[in-house]
Amino acid sequence: MKRSMSLSLTSIAVGAFILVTNANSYVLPVVSPILSICHRHVDDRKSRFAKRIYRMSEKTSKGSLPNLGEGTFIETSTPKPETPSATTSKREMMKFAIPALGIYLANPLLSNIDNAFVGNTVGTQGLAALSPATICTDQMLYLFSFLSRATTGMVSRAYGSKTDGNQKMEAAAEAASAPLTVSLICGVFLSIFYALFTPNLLTMLKVTPALCSVAASYIYWRGAIAWAALAQGVTLSIMMATRDAITPLKIVALSAVVNIVGDFLLCCWPFRWGVSGAAAATAFATVFSTGFMIRGLRRKGVLPKIRSPTKNELLSLTEFTGPLLAITVTRLIGFVSMQRAAMTLGVKQTAAYQLCINLIIFFLLFAEPLSQLSQTQLPALIDEENGSEVRSNLKSVLLLGVFTALGIGSLAGLSAFFGASVFSSDLIVQGLAKDAALSVFVTVATAIFAVTVDGAMLASKDFGFMLTQGLLSMMMQLLLLKTWCSNLSDIFTTFTLRLGSYAVISLIRAASGYGKLGRALSSRNTRINGA
Repeated sequence: MKRSMSLSLTSIAVGAFILVTNANSYVLPVVSPILSICHRHVDDRKSRFAKRIYRMSEKTSKGSLPNLGEGTFIETSTPKPETPSATTSKREMMKFAIPALGIYLANPLLSNIDNAFVGNTVGTQGLAALSPATICTDQMLYLFSFLSRATTGMVSRAYGSKTDGNQKMEAAAEAASAPLTVSLICGVFLSIFYALFTPNLLTMLKVTPALCSVAASYIYWRGAIAWAALAQGVTLSIMMATRDAITPLKIVALSAVVNIVGDFLLCCWPFRWGVSGAAAATAFATVFSTGFMIRGLRRKGVLPKIRSPTKNELLSLTEFTGPLLAITVTRLIGFVSMQRAAMTLGVKQTAAYQLCINLIIFFLLFAEPLSQLSQTQLPALIDEENGSEVRSNLKSVLLLGVFTALGIGSLAGLSAFFGASVFSSDLIVQGLAKDAALSVFVTVATAIFAVTVDGAMLASKDFGFMLTQGLLSMMMQLLLLKTWCSNLSDIFTTFTLRLGSYAVISLIRAASGYGKLGRALSSRNTRINGA
């Protein structure tokens, strides 16, 4: 354990040096396409719309078509001319979503690979030790996910507010400066916290003494690079907000290969470090990918400066981070409570829970690209209350969400039923995972659709409603976990009920015209000259 602590502190120092030496920003020129709209005279007898426009032109400029500039609106009942539209087609959505899917699947895929290596080299005890260890690492890092979510909203709005390519990149880099700086500061303090208080965390979770040493070694390694993990999330969000999913996909794929090779070398041969080896491989891959993310942002011309945020930047960031942090805390409490409920059932059940929850988290992230689509496409349209475009985009994303939920949910259930032997050689653990397979299917399907809806709610910044609903659903889940759950399927059902109620109530509220999203949906304004 002492060796792990010393290596952790060394990693913090080395990582800080790497960060400082790569934190210079160079804004590269980006040439944006110039849209050319050719106006032609249209025979007013061939189109009713042309007749209306012609009558308008006679009144305003003696026969010439009026110049319908930015901000001009017409009623949705009037046909629209064939001009560039802000509506994103399903094909364009898929071009963004498929690479984004690869990005979001990388981390949970690597977690499942870690589980497979640990389960087959250390055994059931090592797999069970990963359960409290991942609470202290992955779930703690999830607590700071508000930073990456805030980055997406802030950068997307800044990027969409400009028309020139260079101005877009400059605006995006400027908007991302505060989130990146804050993420690094939080990450450094979090790494120090892990180095000093890991035993206290395990004591609070009431971890079995036999598992504490193994779990602590995992936490020390992962905690040492918490600063890199938080920075990675923010840099990834910057690229996604600027409509680039290909560059981060390449980087994440490369780091995944590094992680797998590291798992083999450190868990199987030649070192055989077990749980510590899996953690060390993941830590190295995280630092590796963060460095390449910074390099990618520099080449793209959107690398933010590491500087002290201004008062206005902090206020802008707080607009997102305050509510999002509170929302994230409610969700984290639910995850931790589920984990603790599983631990009360026994070591075998805890190992099976770890197997199933990793599958759920892995397949759940199939919804993240759909959430990102809403967060990158909808904010500007919602701010303008461009009802036609909001309805079109939201309808397409929700439709994709339904099909994704059914398909991926089925795949998750089949994986739990037929693939348990990949993660554990213990027949009892495999049997428990198979028994929970149906619950895994329902949970993943419900969660994917809920995350899709959540993306639209985040785009509308309807944080008050999200927090209220989050608190109510959290209390419902905690009550059920305390009074009703006696097996793994019951635990996963509480998660299903929580997310399902959130999605349904959110959609009913928006369809009824309440909230910013609801007002935008009910608006009858539409922009005829594109975004």
